[in-house]
Amino acid sequence: YHYHNEKIVQSKGYSTDVFFAAAQRFIAEQANKRKPFFAYIATTAPHKPWICPPEYAALYPDESKSAAAFYGMLTNIDDNVGRLRAQLEELGVADNTIFIFTTDNGSVGPKKFNAGMRGGKISPYDGGHRVPFALHWPQGGHSKHTRVKELTHMTDVLPTLLELCNVSPAMQVPLDGRSFKKLLSGKGDPTFDWENRIVISDSQRIQHPKK
Repeated sequence: YHYHNEKIVQSKGYSTDVFFAAAQRFIAEQANKRKPFFAYIATTAPHKPWICPPEYAALYPDESKSAAAFYGMLTNIDDNVGRLRAQLEELGVADNTIFIFTTDNGSVGPKKFNAGMRGGKISPYDGGHRVPFALHWPQGGHSKHTRVKELTHMTDVLPTLLELCNVSPAMQVPLDGRSFKKLLSGKGDPTFDWENRIVISDSQRIQHPKK
């Protein structure tokens, strides 16, 4: 069961597949009407309980049951992202669609690869809060690999999208983040002291934070 427009509806299939299928239907409807669209797809995977379609777990026969399920969840996400990217091409909107792939925190699964970083989810070390972030927008000049080394944060995404789309906020409210549009060129941004930037995050979710 899933919520659809604030109503509980019965759905069939694996949750990640259901979410992407709904998003692709919406994108197709908008693209066929030549209307702009915004799709935010937040999957529940990979997260405990580690459960995936049997055919995906079967791809990792040498792993434990739980690890195979975790890797299967990741592979299922990869496949869905691939289908979504292919759909954008088929609809003829891929070049002028800002496509972002990112995650919300460090790994919760088997630590076979963590990019050399220490820690995982909820850890204060790099492995706990550094995440992949990829942006692709050919028509906007962002189609080649560029590494941004400056410290950026998820709160920077909104002001960055606003600037990329040349859109002014509907209300004059202070934003926690700042646009990193200039950083996407790979040549830095002299208008802000990124080198000395400090970002503080709290994930304790309790009324009185503990030391």
